[in-house]
Amino acid sequence: MLESLGHYKILDRIGGTSAGEVYRARDTKLGRTVAIKVLPPELARHTARRQQFLADARAALVLSHPTIAALFEVGEENDLAYLVCEYVPGEPLTTMIASRSLSPRRAIDYATQLADAVADAHAEGIAHRHLRTTTITVTPKEKVKILDFGFAGWMNRPGAPPPASPEDADFRADVVAVVAILYEMLLGKQPPPNPAPPSWTNPNVPKEIDPMIAKALGTTSGRYESAATLAAELRSVVAILDVRSGDKEPPTLLPPHPRRRRVPPVIVVVLVLAALTAIVWLASRAA
Repeated sequence: MLESLGHYKILDRIGGTSAGEVYRARDTKLGRTVAIKVLPPELARHTARRQQFLADARAALVLSHPTIAALFEVGEENDLAYLVCEYVPGEPLTTMIASRSLSPRRAIDYATQLADAVADAHAEGIAHRHLRTTTITVTPKEKVKILDFGFAGWMNRPGAPPPASPEDADFRADVVAVVAILYEMLLGKQPPPNPAPPSWTNPNVPKEIDPMIAKALGTTSGRYESAATLAAELRSVVAILDVRSGDKEPPTLLPPHPRRRRVPPVIVVVLVLAALTAIVWLASRAA
């Protein structure tokens, strides 16, 4: 196992596939724990792959969102290329789904967080392209974190899993992936092609979710054009559920604040002159 990379001391190996090894490390300069993802040597020696890896990673350095694991640094050392990322403690979403069922309310909340994060990344011109439950961690504070933004672009090499939808490398593929993850959280399994409404299988699923699943995962055209649109619809469902459960009252529109009517200047002048005339007349009577 590696002992160090740059000023990072390797603590242990925490994961890895044919796409690369992942280590937990200590930043000896800043004193923080980080995750380091190392490109496999056979790919790092491939010039085109190495350049794609580094270019995708450097582009992702601009991302800053609480639901996206932060990317701190892109490095090269000897024949190795690597990323230094935020270390995210917690439970992989795929493990959580396999071990226990999630309430529809929690699943929708997680999906809303994901859609907001994807919308933010897309606004920066960056797609994930490999979004699935294995690239999401749930923190101890019940927040989701998306891993591998800037690391996933080169994962779809020969032997890697196929992309989540036909629109490979397209922003809409990320949007479809978020809805597929929502389906998996709701029913505990990956969606089949053209899935039936999830409320048919799980009556606890709000019926408002059914058309969203059909729109994103069905065979008809007219899928979501953006993650921002999906996020807005999910927030609307959350608001409806809150009202149904009594957690929140429907928003009350206050009547417009009454505006004071301004007195025309001419009337003001007339009133002042009348007051002065009355004062003069009273003074003359007193004399």
